[in-house]
Amino acid sequence: MTTDKILHDVDTYIALGEYCLISAPTVNLPNGQSCVPQHFYGYNHTLESVESILHHIFFSNQYPIFCAEDDQGLFIQIGIIGRENYQRHNPNRAKKIVYGRKWRVEPNLPTSEIIQTVFLAIKKAREHEIRELVILDSLDGTRTSTPFNSHHDLPLMTHCSSFFEYVEKEETLTIESVQTILNSLRFDHTTIKCVDVMHRRNGNVLIDVMFSVGNLEQDQYIEFSELHGIECTLILQTSSANELLYELMDTLIGLSDRYVEKHFTFNGFNRFSREHDLRQIGEFSINTRLIKSNMLDAKGKKLISEHNCSVDASRAPNIKLDQQRIRLAESFKNKELMEGFLPTGF
Repeated sequence: MTTDKILHDVDTYIALGEYCLISAPTVNLPNGQSCVPQHFYGYNHTLESVESILHHIFFSNQYPIFCAEDDQGLFIQIGIIGRENYQRHNPNRAKKIVYGRKWRVEPNLPTSEIIQTVFLAIKKAREHEIRELVILDSLDGTRTSTPFNSHHDLPLMTHCSSFFEYVEKEETLTIESVQTILNSLRFDHTTIKCVDVMHRRNGNVLIDVMFSVGNLEQDQYIEFSELHGIECTLILQTSSANELLYELMDTLIGLSDRYVEKHFTFNGFNRFSREHDLRQIGEFSINTRLIKSNMLDAKGKKLISEHNCSVDASRAPNIKLDQQRIRLAESFKNKELMEGFLPTGF
């Protein structure tokens, strides 16, 4: 694919795998620079161009970011370097590396979306680890389990689904009763303390908890040491131990996600951090996305429209199985009234 660059004096760096569309307009930014917005770029990413993007991304050496290529195309994969979750009783166990799922990257995916794919992949890799680190005592107190882990046999569970039915029963949660529940679980080397409980008029229960992580001797074994000293509020929809456990898991995932938001950087810029002024992000969006109609002539509009249509069409799946057509038939029973690119072979 040829790289068509616009003939404008703009402060735009054309990275590997990118090219400006013919007749792409330029816009002026509040800092005095001019640029071509990314939605007037075309993309033809390769393994080399994806690697050049990853070179500018950093989060943690414990989560190396890989890009590779197989028969199905390009993909991004996150490694997790740590200690085996299922050998917590052995403090001297060696570190090992495991790998998250493969995140596919289409060649025409915008550079920003590749960066966001890495961002999401890291968040989900950490969530996977968190779910394996929440250890719950059995009802008789003699064994432990990881009920939130992602490796349960879901098809098998459906054969005994009645076993998992939860009988809703209201419980009067107090600081003492909540602490008893928290004492029946562990999260890595973290101590979870109930600080306060408040029952709201609408039935919600607010529970303040504090996370304390290990000590100097344990620090080298702790995967989520950033939790130390964090105090947060769980919001329970119902006053029950079951709701408490689910909400605690959601909170741990939320804290992890916030940590990634703050520390994930591209070229040193932590784009997803909540420290940034959201209104200014909105103003930036207005500057770069609301393009005046007179900035594009008829030919330019046609070329850009055709390019965007070709990208959208390339993402429509090709349906080859009759059983898939039957399964999806209800969604497309009025397909003649539907805009966009329908699945091919449907």
